[in-house]
Amino acid sequence: MSACWSGFPLLLPMLAIAPFGTAQSSQAPPRPAPDQSPYAFQVNTRVVLTDVTVTDGKGNPIQGLTRGDFELFDNGRPQKLSSFEEHTEQRTAPGEFEPAGARVFSNDFDVHPPPVVNILLIDTTTITLVDQMYLYEQLTQFVRDLPPGEPVAVFSRAGPVTVPLQSFTTNKQLLKTAIREAVPRIPIPDYWRRTGYDTLRQIASYVSQVPGRKNILWFSGGSNALLSPVPEATMPRQPLYDMLEKQRIALYPIDARGLTGLAVGFGMWMGAQQMLMAQDAEATGGHAWYNTNGLADAALQVLNTDGDYYTLTYTPNNLLQDGKWHKVAVKLRGHKGHCQLSYRRGYYDDGENDATPEPKIRTLLRTDGSRVQVPNNRSRPIVFQATVSQGGAESLADIPAKPPKKGETAFRIHYTLPASSIVPEVVNGNTGTDVIGAAILALNRYGEPIARTAGNTTLRVNETRIHADPSATLTFDQQLNLPHGEDYLDIALWDTITGRVGMLSVPITVSKPKKR
Repeated sequence: MSACWSGFPLLLPMLAIAPFGTAQSSQAPPRPAPDQSPYAFQVNTRVVLTDVTVTDGKGNPIQGLTRGDFELFDNGRPQKLSSFEEHTEQRTAPGEFEPAGARVFSNDFDVHPPPVVNILLIDTTTITLVDQMYLYEQLTQFVRDLPPGEPVAVFSRAGPVTVPLQSFTTNKQLLKTAIREAVPRIPIPDYWRRTGYDTLRQIASYVSQVPGRKNILWFSGGSNALLSPVPEATMPRQPLYDMLEKQRIALYPIDARGLTGLAVGFGMWMGAQQMLMAQDAEATGGHAWYNTNGLADAALQVLNTDGDYYTLTYTPNNLLQDGKWHKVAVKLRGHKGHCQLSYRRGYYDDGENDATPEPKIRTLLRTDGSRVQVPNNRSRPIVFQATVSQGGAESLADIPAKPPKKGETAFRIHYTLPASSIVPEVVNGNTGTDVIGAAILALNRYGEPIARTAGNTTLRVNETRIHADPSATLTFDQQLNLPHGEDYLDIALWDTITGRVGMLSVPITVSKPKKR
């Protein structure tokens, strides 16, 4: 497997960078060599990683299996396991991932995530308003019964763009607020013409810096993602399969329509959709839930069992990089009784997810022509805090900021990040400078871009005093003018030398400007 950083496509159009000015930092920290990233899996050839959940006839996870219990086949050929690991349910400490303050946001979850994370995807493009009201009731019950220390994220799909309403948190009040923002929404006409391809791609980009297994609990009124355990029999979705494999995403479709008694014709149409939901789940190693009114129970069942799974890896010896599908089969040796195995059913032999060896040290070229050696930790996210407050960034007048137009409100985004995350640059012969790229894309509740800003910030630091405070931070401001409404800010920071990136999504509500 390669490192799990895959960029941030929603921000890519903004990265034709022009400097926004110069800011000051009171202290500069030392530049210790960061520890090596735990996110990179480095080998010399293709490694296939398969997460396997094993449950009994009642849906309870089976623990304690060993390497010798598993048989693994690639296109029917037996494979030798390269590694074997059992994961058992380990809750995080309650409150560990709660935000630092009411309007202070951080991506520190990316540093020490659990072995598996769960995402609620509320897809109102395919759910009627009546069913949405029942779904809201069930999701409220789900949050109420959520086990302590279980971080969950909430995403909403109400149009062409999928937006994160709440990043991973154990705070039940924040989760309830996000669910209230997601439903009800008026469904978009002709929803059956839309595909879930972009939805999955966008979520994968948001969680690309989170290692481990990711489960998407997809609440919808039917699937049209068109996945299959045998993809040649469906529409071409090769890039989607590559992405889901790389990010270790498993789909758990949950039919928000519940148990219904409908006319035969519509019932056949619903049955076809539910068959697609089952195929999506089987293809990715998840499980589909439909024809049940216990939506909260279904979601809790996923969370109560998904922490128990096995990770198997092997190196296939029959690869040709011909782009063809390889079928993966996992079996248990001599296990008595009924067992259900869920796992990703295959991969494309196209070279996209081939692992290549990466050096521990990289040699980079500065803008002045000099060279610098840095740790090869591009896959490790830059962790930072963003404090969002109403009002412009007047305290840093040398950062250009346009005055808000009529009907707009100025917001100040105040950044705080460890200076050890940034490699010093040479600007005009001054070695005591850090150059940080920063970009913000604002989306409205329908996923439509409404504002953006991007540029480089140069922070002048005192290198002779950095040893006095190893934990010192860098701070700077950015201003964005937003119209009235519910908005979502996609924020990205990056080190212009190493290419390390930190990403954060922030939901905010912009009040109408007061008349003067």
